[in-house]
Amino acid sequence: MTSNKMSNSNQSPNSGRLTRRGVSRRSLLAAGLAVPIIVPRHVLGGPGNQAPSDKLAIAAVGVGGMGQGYLESCRAEKIVALCDLDHNLSGKVFKRFPGARRYHDYRKMFDKEADNFDVLIIATPDHTHAILLMAAIKLNKHIYCAKPITHSIAEARKVRQAVLGAKHLVTKSSVQSSGTSPARSVTELLQSGAIGPVRELHIWCDHPAYPCSLVRPTQEQSPPPGMDWDRWIGPAPYRPYHSAYHPCNWRPWWDFGSGTVGDMACHTLHAYFRELQLGAPATVYSRSSIRHKGFFQFVSTPECQSHANVVTWEFPARGEMPPLSVHWYDGGMKPHRPLELDPSLQLPSSGLLFVGEQGKMISGYSGGNPFGKSRGIAGGLLLPEKKFRDFQQPAQTMNRCNEHYREWTQACKTGGTTVCPIDFGCEMTEMALLGALALRTKRVLAWDAKAMRVTNHKEANKFIDPEYRKGWSL
Repeated sequence: MTSNKMSNSNQSPNSGRLTRRGVSRRSLLAAGLAVPIIVPRHVLGGPGNQAPSDKLAIAAVGVGGMGQGYLESCRAEKIVALCDLDHNLSGKVFKRFPGARRYHDYRKMFDKEADNFDVLIIATPDHTHAILLMAAIKLNKHIYCAKPITHSIAEARKVRQAVLGAKHLVTKSSVQSSGTSPARSVTELLQSGAIGPVRELHIWCDHPAYPCSLVRPTQEQSPPPGMDWDRWIGPAPYRPYHSAYHPCNWRPWWDFGSGTVGDMACHTLHAYFRELQLGAPATVYSRSSIRHKGFFQFVSTPECQSHANVVTWEFPARGEMPPLSVHWYDGGMKPHRPLELDPSLQLPSSGLLFVGEQGKMISGYSGGNPFGKSRGIAGGLLLPEKKFRDFQQPAQTMNRCNEHYREWTQACKTGGTTVCPIDFGCEMTEMALLGALALRTKRVLAWDAKAMRVTNHKEANKFIDPEYRKGWSL
């Protein structure tokens, strides 16, 4: 969300800036000096108390929606600055953190607060993530970012490169189930080879949780008082304000969001993305429901995703792995139930079905066993059940992360790593955005990952690296 004119002021990292005390907050935290030098723990009365010097100074952009949940989960730290274009929507968040300074324009917040915060939380709509991410990296700030990490594939590649080039920064994607015991159980069960090489993966999600199959509003409305709508539009094509976009309804609109597959795919991919080597599909295609307004009266909705969607990514053989078809279903759609599944059992509302050469596996959407302890093991239900009756859940070999936000804040203080850093989030985001691209273009897309282009449909490439609106740049 930066204009060309303003972005030049943020070219230099903040690591060299000094506070009034002559030392940057970042240098103290990185050197591990903040605790003993400022306020030792024992001053506060013993174990369980967090010294002020232990606390991260947090700034956040986009706090009226998902951002309020992120902030609440980091409330043990020090929230110093909050930015949102709609202060009406974020009013309750401001009241929750009365000591935080308030801003409409993130650029002004960065200019005034750069020396006062250590980490940035990004919770704006998809189309502004990349600009905020790049600005935060230039400011030398640790980052927590909502997924999908970016709105376009080109942005994902650029952000990933920038993050990998700033290894001293600690980042995390908002994939709350990543690294949890249920997720790790699925990964470990899959890695055990119980069902053999995987040839099909079916993913179904009970979202969308917002209106879809919409046409662009023709009636103009007034934005909330004090809101700069032009700045909310940011780098996207301009649209007059309408409540069909804001508040909270922007996700199905391709200009601002990434549809359900972009919104929700990262919440499942983390459990098996690298294990199945899902980085570069050869072909992606889709189909969607059609809106009707009367008998045989079809309505075209090219700017907005449909209510129900199916996407397929076709992967070629990868090393010793056979070709793999990954199928996505949303809007109530599900795969055909496996013939081996007990008729008394229903497929969960959201879930996973791995089809291997030696068996099948039904798991929870974000990990675990959707049937609980009544059937199967921790990582899922293996089919046919008779064949796997005596199969035991593999021993735990992977680290667990059951405190999603605390893992990030602690890593920021110690220089540690997170289970779902933004570079990994970018990889998953790219796959999700290819699915969104197939839905948007309604074409079978041949994908050249190395060249970052669709080879059989020229028009699709304009969405791979879309031109920003005049006055905005990455």
